[in-house]
Amino acid sequence: MKEVVVSQRADKVLQSMQLKRRLAIIAKVKAYARGERVDIKKMKGMELWRIRVGDDRVIIDDQGRIILIVAAGPRGSIYKE
Repeated sequence: MKEVVVSQRADKVLQSMQLKRRLAIIAKVKAYARGERVDIKKMKGMELWRIRVGDDRVIIDDQGRIILIVAAGPRGSIYKE
């Protein structure tokens, strides 16, 4: 199983979310880390990946043995940086 690390920015957003949404996001990323099948797609022009969790999106950087959660949030605002 890969190690999951949460960036400071993503942690701030996750802590402000409702508990049910936050737990669903964490569960989906951990499922990906265990090698289970999830809705994941490579982002164009970047070395990052997007995981779909209901109406939320999680942007991760899969660095081999470590998965870094870069950002998390609603699908409309997650891509605006």
